[in-house]
Amino acid sequence: MSRALVGLRTLLGLGKTQPHDRSRSAPGRNVMMRVTLDAQHATPLRQALIRDCGDQQWTIRVAPLHGTGRVRLSLYLPKDAVNGAIQRLAHLAPAAEVGRLLEIPEAPTDAWRDLMDGEPRADSPSNGIEAVEKGDTLAQLLTPHHVLLGLDVADRETLFAQFGRFFERHYGLPATGVAAGLTAREALGSTGLGQGVAVPHGQIRLLRQAMAFYVRPATPIPFDAPDGKPVSDVVVLLVPEWANSTHLRLLADVAQRFCDHRLRELLHGCLDAGAVCQLFASYEEADRAERGISHGDPARHDGAAGKRVRAHG
Repeated sequence: MSRALVGLRTLLGLGKTQPHDRSRSAPGRNVMMRVTLDAQHATPLRQALIRDCGDQQWTIRVAPLHGTGRVRLSLYLPKDAVNGAIQRLAHLAPAAEVGRLLEIPEAPTDAWRDLMDGEPRADSPSNGIEAVEKGDTLAQLLTPHHVLLGLDVADRETLFAQFGRFFERHYGLPATGVAAGLTAREALGSTGLGQGVAVPHGQIRLLRQAMAFYVRPATPIPFDAPDGKPVSDVVVLLVPEWANSTHLRLLADVAQRFCDHRLRELLHGCLDAGAVCQLFASYEEADRAERGISHGDPARHDGAAGKRVRAHG
């Protein structure tokens, strides 16, 4: 079994339960897992999961990666079935690339449903734009000019209005249009993820590239979050109307980052915009090192991990 797959089992606290032996695992929340593998392995994996998951609810979605001979799978599994799925992957497709796992809340918000239910549209532009999209991550898009700390707002409506004015002042698009786009999405359901985090987002007409902003209100503001807690960390995502896959990928990136309570703690200790950007960049660098370890480069991982500890204490 690859070191990456072993790491995923450790992350979830999974033991050595065999695929068909679920009696020792208590039912828990569902888990979302993204996997990239050779197309020939998708059907055998699906068949194995049908046998292993039995009458448990699970979903697999397949998106071809054109011109590569590979596919991207989105797996939604009961947590106690993940161990078996990882074992199947290790056996059927040891070269599979497995993304980070997300534990889905018991009552997912609409922000989570955007992440779980959406898939890139088949009619997304194919004239080289998708290749550019693949480079977009939260850390890459976040610059010191996109960090607003200590914003004096009392609620999300005021936040959207102030953010719209900020965006118009710096990027020229009408403030009312930006604020209306965020408000329209919010009308479908709160984009609060819980634990003091919200990710308001929208696809904006005339916008030519994806943009990400980190906003920290001076005091936490109500956001109709599922856990009822006010929000102190806001990531605003704006993407062009055609950028469906970028939209989903950035939502996933935010959810993955802010599931890490250690990152949230470190983030609250960042006193300026540069420190915020450095924190996200260091986490992305460590992720790259972890991918390096999956390809047999342990020294690279150790160095990056040490750098993260030194930078953030």
